[in-house]
Amino acid sequence: MSSFDSEISTEDNNTQIVIEKSDNILNNMSKILNQLISQNKNSLNYKKIIRNQRNSIFSAKDPPLISILDYLNRIKYYSQIENNTLICSLLYIDKLCTSNEIVLTELNIHRILFTAILLSLKYNEDLIYKMDYYSKIAGVSLKELKKLEFEFVSKINFELYINEKDFENYRDYLIKME
Repeated sequence: MSSFDSEISTEDNNTQIVIEKSDNILNNMSKILNQLISQNKNSLNYKKIIRNQRNSIFSAKDPPLISILDYLNRIKYYSQIENNTLICSLLYIDKLCTSNEIVLTELNIHRILFTAILLSLKYNEDLIYKMDYYSKIAGVSLKELKKLEFEFVSKINFELYINEKDFENYRDYLIKME
């Protein structure tokens, strides 16, 4: 094998490791979000939660037909988002839910998830596409996406900074989760 061949082979192996980590993070994010929704759905006051959140901008009338994992894969494919940005978006969702008594449901998860990813992308990455491109990925109108974004950042008091320890805890959990 020539040195050129070994360089390609090494690069392919490194690429494979990155892809596997990315898939692992997407799968584990999906598992976590699905578990939270399932726990919420099994709570005694789920119907009351749905009623209370019905008028929220984050709530859809019907659950989207796309699974959370497929939605994450779609977002990852079309936005070329980095894993660290995905991890930050999960922290934003946690911040939104804990500080605002928002409960994740099958009616709001897709909108909350995409909005968190969009905010994380804007805050953490250099390559940003136009908002109309993101609205197509999300499956919502541009006007609605702007409202979702404003509502989300307002509810977290425009606090997009994440401390390093929290980030590392989430990252390590997502990578090691079985």
